[in-house]
Amino acid sequence: MKMKTFLLILLQLVLFISVAHAEKPIYVFEPGGGNTNLSDEFLAWHPQFEDNGDYGESWFFLIQTDDGGALFAMISITNLGIRTFDGRIDAQFYAPDGQTYRMYSENKRDAINASNKKMDIKVGKAHAWGGGRSYHMTVDEDDMKFKFDVKNNLPPYTFGKGKVDFYEDRSAEWSIGLNTPRGRASGSITVKGKTYDLAGNAYHDHGWSTIKMPDAFSKWYTVRLYHEKYSLVMHQQFLNKKFGGKINRFGVFGTNDKLKGSMRNFSLKTTKKRKDSTSKYNIPVAFDVSFKTGKYSVKGKIAEERFLDSIDVLGQVSWPIRVVIKAFYSKPYLHRYWGRYELDVTGPDGKTEHISGLGIIEANYF
Repeated sequence: MKMKTFLLILLQLVLFISVAHAEKPIYVFEPGGGNTNLSDEFLAWHPQFEDNGDYGESWFFLIQTDDGGALFAMISITNLGIRTFDGRIDAQFYAPDGQTYRMYSENKRDAINASNKKMDIKVGKAHAWGGGRSYHMTVDEDDMKFKFDVKNNLPPYTFGKGKVDFYEDRSAEWSIGLNTPRGRASGSITVKGKTYDLAGNAYHDHGWSTIKMPDAFSKWYTVRLYHEKYSLVMHQQFLNKKFGGKINRFGVFGTNDKLKGSMRNFSLKTTKKRKDSTSKYNIPVAFDVSFKTGKYSVKGKIAEERFLDSIDVLGQVSWPIRVVIKAFYSKPYLHRYWGRYELDVTGPDGKTEHISGLGIIEANYF
């Protein structure tokens, strides 16, 4: 098949997939309430979506090390590609000495050995398992090896049933569970002959989707701030116009080892943007923050202090396919930086405490 013909077929496929639901009425259901007990079935693999071409599922970890490093690590299983149940391992380590290390591996279906009863996921040379308030992950690739354990400081949390249904017939869904809003990590990572300590604060979530992210969202901001006393996680999603163009917010706030409340109505207002030289997106680099939850109120600012990375999400896709997708469907990029937070926390006694530190901010564009 000539390349031109192949690209035309691919383009037609992309456009067909992206408008497959165009004739159906749209309905978005936002779950209310919350749950601090994530079931084993929620944490496990969901292979019942084998015939859904839009399916994707991931187990994601973030460790902010005590010595100034950060590890992002994810196992995912997806049908988005030419194979069913394509297993992927994806990790980036921003070492405290300023070095950046990346690892990516794709594995065919026969390299997946996962449970649909509990969190026990093996894909190639990666393994993630756990439940309750204890989680673990190992990777043994040639260019990156790590092993860590995470013990929760805060309990796991889901919003409602942890799932949002799309379209009037609820034919697509997206889910997320905060397995570890804040935890404590121990372990180590070895890259390029160097071994680094992974002791630090940790975050872990799990979710699956049967709708392509670019079909549902235009962008997604994530803020994770871990003070010695306070914990704050905020997710802010911008829905596409066909879903009303609204903003979906969810997050949690805790003190010490207590979850003080969840949030659906926090304010995360962008006050400054910077054009990223790699992606050409205007990314937010400063925010005003305010919210109330439980008997606490928080107000303050977050600003970029040190840029970490700009990641082309399609970087692993072959060049001709990447060009077509970016030109006609989606141009996904992920941006990360260390952000300096200056927050005033007012507690139940009416006293206000000022806190400051560094957290990790992500701006994801679809």
